[in-house]
Amino acid sequence: MRKIREVCRLKFDLKLSNSKIAAAVGIGETTVDAYLGRAKRRGVMWPLPSDMDDEQLEKALYPQIEEPPEGYLLPDFEHIHKQLTIRGVTLQLLWEEYTAHQVGYAYSQFCKLYRKWRKGGETWMLQTHKAGVNTFIDYAGDTVTIFDSKTGFPAFDAQVFVSALGASSYLFAEATESQAGRDWIGSHKHMNVFYDGVTECWVPDNLKTGVTHADRYEPEINRSYLDLAQHCGTSIVPARVRKPQDKSKAEGAVYLVETQILARLRDRKFFSLEELNTAIRELLTQVNKKPFQKMPGSSRYSLYLELDKPALRPLPKTPFELFHWGSMTVNPSYHITIEQVPYSVPYTFVNKTIDFRYNERTVELFFKGKPIAIHLRSFERSVAVTNNHHRPPKHQYQAACTPAEIRKQAQNIGEPALAWIERVLEDSSLHIKARINRTLGVVSLVKQYPKERLNAACSRGLYYGNFTRRGLLDMLERELDKQPLPKQEIIKPLPQEHCNVRGALYYA
Repeated sequence: MRKIREVCRLKFDLKLSNSKIAAAVGIGETTVDAYLGRAKRRGVMWPLPSDMDDEQLEKALYPQIEEPPEGYLLPDFEHIHKQLTIRGVTLQLLWEEYTAHQVGYAYSQFCKLYRKWRKGGETWMLQTHKAGVNTFIDYAGDTVTIFDSKTGFPAFDAQVFVSALGASSYLFAEATESQAGRDWIGSHKHMNVFYDGVTECWVPDNLKTGVTHADRYEPEINRSYLDLAQHCGTSIVPARVRKPQDKSKAEGAVYLVETQILARLRDRKFFSLEELNTAIRELLTQVNKKPFQKMPGSSRYSLYLELDKPALRPLPKTPFELFHWGSMTVNPSYHITIEQVPYSVPYTFVNKTIDFRYNERTVELFFKGKPIAIHLRSFERSVAVTNNHHRPPKHQYQAACTPAEIRKQAQNIGEPALAWIERVLEDSSLHIKARINRTLGVVSLVKQYPKERLNAACSRGLYYGNFTRRGLLDMLERELDKQPLPKQEIIKPLPQEHCNVRGALYYA
């Protein structure tokens, strides 16, 4: 369903051709046609409703009762090739014989498939890059050592991100600490600012940070990278594995960066990425403004201003927020663990696989594209972040058994019940669990007896110092709570002056 959404977005939002969509999503053109045709036949319009999740989209496009698709039989091209050697036999005649007794391809497609079969072998296509269409992306093979300013020893080897625009070959380069996701995404954001716009397609190499699974037909794009592309309004078309002709611009850009920039910095010692990037930017400006040998008066920068810059799409109005994606099966504890912190999931999703994404602020959970929970990000390892509503009803009740909650329930019964509960909860001779269990037992008596009788029993328990549930229950069963309590005698203080009082002076 994600691929169908991406096909619709690229078609109706970006107005790309079916061939470009097929390359970006990693599917065939006929599949793109099938997706768009099915959406049209089923009345699924773009943009999709905001509340339509993947499950609803699947039901709309693929109802349970579906007519079987028309099958196509692939022609026997070897037989066709042999028949064409016979005088008078043409492709038109062979196509008519091919479709006489079966449903088959149209004549134009029939000829196209035959020509493709006949050529065979490997061929190279001369690529003509249109302005504002492609940005080729790669990392330089050479690294630059960053030294520790305190010890003087090597700290790490900086990676060099390189990109080039298709029409002008305008270069961008930046040093980063690694090729990990955060640096990869950050370099793309800086690249967009440097170019002051976005091309229709990004053509990266197949490193794991950008392409989860490299495949000629169905490459799996990293979810965070795909989020960035959607935010910028572009598409990702990875180069084929071991096909340098797909990224010739990137290969050339890497060569220039290594020979014209990094080679010139080989004898310098850098103690921070900022210092290194300042040096790279100075030399990068020189390389971009250096005139072409075969095009006097023109440079990468001048061609960028003339060709690519007017054709680039504008930068997004809002900054991109990086999320890390993943998927996990919910265990019976209805929690999933993200970076050693458990986060709760509604218990109805136990044993189901859900998607999640997180950044420095939030953790969001999805099932079939539909949001099911959101948490604030926590950095206390092994301390669970639990929403009480995600628990089963029995677990919710158990979790609510705290002294504060018990006091709240006792207050709803009455003042005598609250006073009795307070005395028990303050009894340090009992373990806290025992105190909670005893007070819960008393609060639960309100289900059997009216509040007035329970309050009267608690008053009697306070008077006689009876602080057991069994004692209160005995009073209620014997209806002792209905008897009045004895009046306490008022004890007057003894007089301090009396003839029989000798006083302190006598004993002195």
